[in-house]
Amino acid sequence: MLVSPCSGARREDVGEALQGADCLILAVRHKAYLDLVPDEVVGWSGRPMAVIDCFGILIDAQIRRYFELGCEVKGLGRGHVKRIKDEVKNAR
Repeated sequence: MLVSPCSGARREDVGEALQGADCLILAVRHKAYLDLVPDEVVGWSGRPMAVIDCFGILIDAQIRRYFELGCEVKGLGRGHVKRIKDEVKNAR
C-alpha cells in the first residue's frame, strides 16, 4: 500500500501501510513522515526493515535507533550513516 500524505494521510494510515513491510522509503518531507518514531515503525512492520532516506529526513538519533532495532539504513548523500552503524555494532 502506498500512503500519500498529500491526500490527507493520517498517522494511522502510515501504520497500516507499514504492517508486514520490508522497506520504508522516505522521499518527501511531509509531516506524516517527519514525525515517525523508529520504535513505532518497527512495531508496525513487525520486524526490522530497510529504511531508505532519500531526502535527509532522518536525524542522527533516529538513524542510530533504527540500527539499534536491527534495521538497515541508507541515506542518500549522507556518508556518515556508516559511522553511526559501526558505532552501534561496536557497542553491542
